[in-house]
Amino acid sequence: MPSLLSDMRYGARALVRQPAFALVAILTLALGIGANTAIFGIVNAVVLRPLPYSDPARVVMLWSHWINWDKTWVSQGELEDYRRQARSLEQVGAFQYAAFNLTGGGEPLRVRAATVQPQVFAALGAQPIVGRLFGPDEDRPGAEHVAVLGEGLWQSRFGGDRSVVGRPVLLDDVRYTIVGVLPDALRLPIDYATRQTTALWIPLALGPNDPQERGNHGLFALGRLAPGVRLASAQAEIDTITDGFRVTYPNQYDPEFGLTLVPAAREVFGGIRPALVLLLCAVGTVLLIACANVANLQLARSEARQKEIAIRTVLGAGRGRLIRQLVAESMVLAAIGGVAGVGVAFGLIRGLVGLDPLKIPRVQDVGLDGRVLAFTALVSVATGVVFGLAPALHAAGETLQPMLKEGGRDSHSSTGWLRQALVVAEIAASVVLVTAAMLLARSFTELLHVNSGFDASHVLTLRTSLPVARYPTGDSVARAYRDIRLRFRDMSGVEAAGAVTGLPLATTRGDWGIRIEGRAADHRKGLAADWQVVTPGYFEAMGTPLVAGRFFTDADSADTLPVIVVNETMARTFWPGLTPVGRRMTMGGNDRWLTIVGVVADVRHRGLDAQPRAEMYRPHSQFRFGSPTGPGVSTMTWAIRTAAAPAAATSFARAALHHVDPDLGISDVETMEQVVDDATSDRRLSLLLFALLGGLAFALAVVGVYGVVAYSVAQRTHEIGVRMAIGAQPSAVQRMILADGGRLALLGVAIGTAAAFAGARLLRGLLFHVSPTDPATFAVVSVAVVAVAMLAAYVPARRATRVDPMVALRD
Repeated sequence: MPSLLSDMRYGARALVRQPAFALVAILTLALGIGANTAIFGIVNAVVLRPLPYSDPARVVMLWSHWINWDKTWVSQGELEDYRRQARSLEQVGAFQYAAFNLTGGGEPLRVRAATVQPQVFAALGAQPIVGRLFGPDEDRPGAEHVAVLGEGLWQSRFGGDRSVVGRPVLLDDVRYTIVGVLPDALRLPIDYATRQTTALWIPLALGPNDPQERGNHGLFALGRLAPGVRLASAQAEIDTITDGFRVTYPNQYDPEFGLTLVPAAREVFGGIRPALVLLLCAVGTVLLIACANVANLQLARSEARQKEIAIRTVLGAGRGRLIRQLVAESMVLAAIGGVAGVGVAFGLIRGLVGLDPLKIPRVQDVGLDGRVLAFTALVSVATGVVFGLAPALHAAGETLQPMLKEGGRDSHSSTGWLRQALVVAEIAASVVLVTAAMLLARSFTELLHVNSGFDASHVLTLRTSLPVARYPTGDSVARAYRDIRLRFRDMSGVEAAGAVTGLPLATTRGDWGIRIEGRAADHRKGLAADWQVVTPGYFEAMGTPLVAGRFFTDADSADTLPVIVVNETMARTFWPGLTPVGRRMTMGGNDRWLTIVGVVADVRHRGLDAQPRAEMYRPHSQFRFGSPTGPGVSTMTWAIRTAAAPAAATSFARAALHHVDPDLGISDVETMEQVVDDATSDRRLSLLLFALLGGLAFALAVVGVYGVVAYSVAQRTHEIGVRMAIGAQPSAVQRMILADGGRLALLGVAIGTAAAFAGARLLRGLLFHVSPTDPATFAVVSVAVVAVAMLAAYVPARRATRVDPMVALRD
């Protein structure tokens, strides 16, 4: 150990004597190590850190699937059957989401709530900070209203007062008793796809179960694998149970129906994991390029130190001792580069967290903790060995006699082939990364130019909810929303305003079975379409074009002809070659005929990269749940189109809402452009990171080309002088030098293109409307890399033409 420390001290002094070399090497390593540290920081926070559940590997989500639905909810009857029959599962529970207006003690606040069964708490291993959780006796209709606060709401509204337990709180004008507080770290698996934390937890309180009612799929469900049970065994048992459903209820289940158990980690991280794996490979490649560059510098430096090394050998230093000394010097460089890399990583992470990409779970938790710093130290050590070993082995293996000669230098470098090989590898790796970045850039451009069915510019969105206690009937809800809409529409600078049950790109809508007039009902065909409820003005506010017929108006009231609007996909699917306007249909099994009055453009509700589905729209004033006298839709999202910046209208919208009802709060305030950004955040982040890494790799490769060609020119100064002395033209010398750089570039591009082509399928899941082997992209990248590499070689080539033959011959 003392000898190693002595070697490192000597290496540090040597670096001080060569500051230019040290600065370039440290900067190169800092970029490579810093990029790796930043990406590992993301992986650590997003994937490697366990979910905040008790034994999280046993927590599973329960998702139904059938025709046209790969992943959807469960019904109450199915939930009870799984709970009763599945021996491989325990603590099977359901949950939903709701919103409440919290009033009393300050400004009305609209809060997000999870309505859960107690089994959900047990499945997740939830432990309250203060108080207790509610139990089965409180999870039933008619029981006393109780609530568990989320930690954030507890701190912001109640100042973190531990005596809050037992205190009443008004939620939608209904008195609830606070029984406990849960930490914000405890999140439902679905919550990781949103920015909002659950502010309230209240009992789901499902009504009595009707075993025959199987069509109302609206419950999220989760549970735990029983101790010692593997996922495959539990899935096999669930498959047997769902097979029984099709036998017992043949008219309610098609052959494709089933249930999939999804581990919580896959539910939360499954969508982002492939992209993170690719990014880890990409930053690893950048680090190897950085190592190759520094190894090139070390090789050149070792040749300049040949006489020093020869003298050490003559004085008795063995080959192992020399290798240890040179590797120790590399380790000093790597250590300093690692420290600087931590600073680079900190800046990259700050930038990433500032972007706040919605589709990366736990992105706000990304940071430089002990595990990330340990990774940085490990990478720094490995890097020091990787870029230091080859130069050390070469230097320690040189013969003594040529190095001890006092005479002229040999113009031929014994390490030339190795430096050239390293540069070829750098160029090949950079081609792979730049190609990936170009493919992602083209894909993202295609995605942003897809016809979304709406115009996101100048649209403010916000969410409201009406308390059932004050708005008990569908008519009262309809009147309130009409009054709110008129207030919004009359605001200065507002061009249109309307509300919808589910905002495009921000929510998932279910489908509803339909029956078309004049056609016999056929269960096997599964006629269904996604459904929405909208107010007049919604289509105009969103900029959704009218294709045929008309939009809804204030004349479409509860007492007039029941009407409906369909989208283009639904029109083509159910009325091919015909106009659906004027035709009739029903929603569900009732006999209330709805007349189609309009056809609107398809809206890509589930994502810009998802094909539009059949979708139908009911006017809010006419829609009632269950029957014509049932309740109306009390929670809606508003779209307000403004002439100026939409965010500026938020305070006016809040004032207009309070004019209708001072106890109503708003939430989910975003511009529609922010909603689009959130929906594409994963692709945008992949593009930015690959572009950054590709650009960095390309820059390092270009520097490598310049370094090798420049060093070659310096080594061949005598040869060039001789050539020019016997009549060689400067242009011929320049072509000779450029040819050397061109050979390196062409060989590197050829290898890199083949590697990029072979690995292109790994990008397939990240691309949209772009082939992973797109010829145009490969051609552009190849030409660009060769052109820039030749430009890098041109500088030393031009310098070579200025060599004075007499000076070169005397040197």
